[in-house]
Amino acid sequence: MNIIEPEPVKTNPSSRKAEDRGVLAAAAPRNGVSLYFKPAERPSVEAIAALIEASAGREIMARVTHRPPAEEGWVELLASGLTFDLSGLAPAKAAAQGDILQNHGFETVPRIEELEAIELAPGGHIAGGAGLVPVIRTLAGLAASLSLKLPVSAIGWQSAQTVMEPRYFAQIIVNWLAGGAFPALGLTALLRADDGSLLTRGLSRFVGREMQLEGASGETPSETLKLAIRVVDYLVRQGAFDQPREIDSPKGRLLLEPSRKGKQIWVWRQH
Repeated sequence: MNIIEPEPVKTNPSSRKAEDRGVLAAAAPRNGVSLYFKPAERPSVEAIAALIEASAGREIMARVTHRPPAEEGWVELLASGLTFDLSGLAPAKAAAQGDILQNHGFETVPRIEELEAIELAPGGHIAGGAGLVPVIRTLAGLAASLSLKLPVSAIGWQSAQTVMEPRYFAQIIVNWLAGGAFPALGLTALLRADDGSLLTRGLSRFVGREMQLEGASGETPSETLKLAIRVVDYLVRQGAFDQPREIDSPKGRLLLEPSRKGKQIWVWRQH
C-alpha cells in the first residue's frame, strides 16, 4: 500500500482554542467516484448500455433508465431504487479530474494526469442526500461492480481526494458492505500534521465532521495510523453526536470532543 504524504498540516491540537479556527478549509468536495482509464479504453455510452444489459442484474445490480444521445456522453442508472449519473463516456469529453491527497493498493502508482476519467455520481434528485448512508453504500457498490467489469486503471473517491487500485477498492467495499470495518484507508484520507497528529479528509461526508487525533510521544506513525483507523470506524458506526464522550482503545482511554464551532471532532488521550 502506498500513501502519499502531503506537506504537514500546520495545526495546534494541544490548544482547544483551535476549534474556533477550523482545520483543512477547502472548497466543497465532489461526492462521486472517478473511474480512470487509459485514453483508448474509456468506455462509450453503447459499451456501458451493453454491459449493463448483459449482466442482467447479476454482476452489476443496476439498469439503464435514461440514455440521451450518445454524443452527450452520459447515462442514468437505477440501483437499489436510487438513480446515478455515469458521465464522461466516449465520444464526449472525459470527466474532470480532481486533486489527489493519497493513494492505496498500487504496486506502481499510475500517472493519473495521463488517464481519462468517467464519473459516477448521485443523480440530480438525490444529490442533496449524497451523505446519506444508503446512497453512499449503493454508490460504492455500483462503482466496485463496474471496476471489476471494465478495464479501469484507478478509482478515485472524490470526497476524500483518494485514488485506489481497482481490485483494492472492490475488496474494501465488498468487505464493508458485508458488515466489515469501514474502509478508512480509501473512503477517507488520513493526513499527518507537523505535530504528529492525524487529520481526516472526507469523514464529514459520513458523520458531518472531520476528526483530528492527538499524537503521542513514543508512538510510531503506524501505531497512530492504526488507532486513527479504529476511531474512524467507531465514528462511522455510531453516527453524528454533539456531546463529548469517552471510549476505550488499545492505546488507552480517549476523549472525543465535538467542536462548538466548525465541523471537527478532537480526539484527546486521557492520561
